[in-house]
Amino acid sequence: MGQPMCPGKTRRQNVLGDTPSPAIRGSALAVAISLLGTVLGAFSPLANALETPACVWKKLPPGIAVAEPESPVVVLQRMLTQLPDCQRDPQFLAALGQLLNSQGRYLEAADHLERALLLEPDLKDAQLSYAIALAGSGDISSAKAMIDNLLSDPDLPAALRPLISNQKALLTHPSGNGNSNGLLDPHAWQTRFTLATRIGHDSNLLGSPDLNSLALTLAGQTIVLPLDENYLARPAPYARTEAQVQVNRTTPEGVRWDAMASLRSRYSPAISTAGSSQLDVSIERSDLSLRQSPNQATTSRTAGSYINASASALDASSGTQFSAWGLGAGWATAWRTQALSACQARAGLEFQERNYLDNEVLSGRYIGLSLNWSCESISGAQLTLGFKAGTDHPGDEARPGGVQHQVSLKAAAYLPQSLLGLGSPSADLSASKGTFRNGFLIDLELSQQQDSSGYSPIIDSGRSRNVSRSAARVEYQYFFSRSFQAVLGAEWVGQVSSIALFGLTSQGAYTGLRKSW
Repeated sequence: MGQPMCPGKTRRQNVLGDTPSPAIRGSALAVAISLLGTVLGAFSPLANALETPACVWKKLPPGIAVAEPESPVVVLQRMLTQLPDCQRDPQFLAALGQLLNSQGRYLEAADHLERALLLEPDLKDAQLSYAIALAGSGDISSAKAMIDNLLSDPDLPAALRPLISNQKALLTHPSGNGNSNGLLDPHAWQTRFTLATRIGHDSNLLGSPDLNSLALTLAGQTIVLPLDENYLARPAPYARTEAQVQVNRTTPEGVRWDAMASLRSRYSPAISTAGSSQLDVSIERSDLSLRQSPNQATTSRTAGSYINASASALDASSGTQFSAWGLGAGWATAWRTQALSACQARAGLEFQERNYLDNEVLSGRYIGLSLNWSCESISGAQLTLGFKAGTDHPGDEARPGGVQHQVSLKAAAYLPQSLLGLGSPSADLSASKGTFRNGFLIDLELSQQQDSSGYSPIIDSGRSRNVSRSAARVEYQYFFSRSFQAVLGAEWVGQVSSIALFGLTSQGAYTGLRKSW
């Protein structure tokens, strides 16, 4: 079954299904917007927020006198302790978000600033601070939308308009210069950690065939043997956890590095052999520094190349042990349309060494073509399409079926509930503010595998195996905050084969939680 998707690009990870989502983008651009936050201090009510009566957050505990201004660290600690009593004070939440921004804690800042804007959507300083938090956490497209939203506001103070316009230019054409205030190193590694857990029930947890017996051809005669109950489809509950860390860095020359590591485990109290652990790691270098001239259909476009490497290891309680390592490289382009949507496309080649450690005869080497396209609108809607085609060559000529020809097509969409007429104005920010919204993930996959020779002389008299697989998942994602969400989903898998032994069906439902730092 597919893994729950993480919003964000992280949700971006969401829309990509089981593939590791790109790490948070554009951390360097957060520096430019952060500088604007400093300039706005002279104009913003937040400049004097710590002396302005609001809630009780500006007060010190009784009996404590301050002879000199408190350090930002002390002020932040005090505000965090008073947070439970000030959840409905937008000025408090805005000041807290700005303070978290100044210390580089952008994900936390975004949570509080989003709530401040829910309570008081017209807070210009909170809108700007929210843009800083978005850029710092890698959501550059939404940060740009926030800047555009501020510039389109006729009530924006005239003195601020040229400053914000300059920042928009920096977002579109980043200079790569550092921050003289030292708030954030634009070329340092940025890190995101995610922990997810879910519980569910599956009708065929072991992926067993839809058979009660197996027909074998021996000495020209067909013998029907009943299958042991351990090989039959068995419904059971399960629990799954996943820990993932993503890091990224953009060099002064515009080269981007992304790295990811995840560890997943599954456990079923009813079926001991359903347990498994899987480790995945990957690293990628991409250079999209070649900038193309805009045309009427787009506002900006970049192009270049990418190269990546990955490795995986699976250890299942059933005895299966699998490892793989792979390389990929190709061409990529990214563009942004006048409708404020960010898109990207890739085309490349993939190579993978696949090793079944418990049964070496099944191992092989895969090489194929990979095509991917994705687009995200400012409303929060996302669409991703992926196509792969290639061949898996056996490492051992005795492998059943010989060379395997494989084709797969994946499609995923994330639809905010407001686009479906289910959103509540009091529960969501307007689309122009670029908030991550509650919504539905729809994930579809179709694949086919055709063997080049007969699978086995004792199974269906040596018939060639042709397997068609379909999988679908629908998941509702509810965001308590930008970094904490709950999910509720249902999934289905169906596999049809020319050899009955490889036909199966499975369906189930699950619920879970996901938290990011």
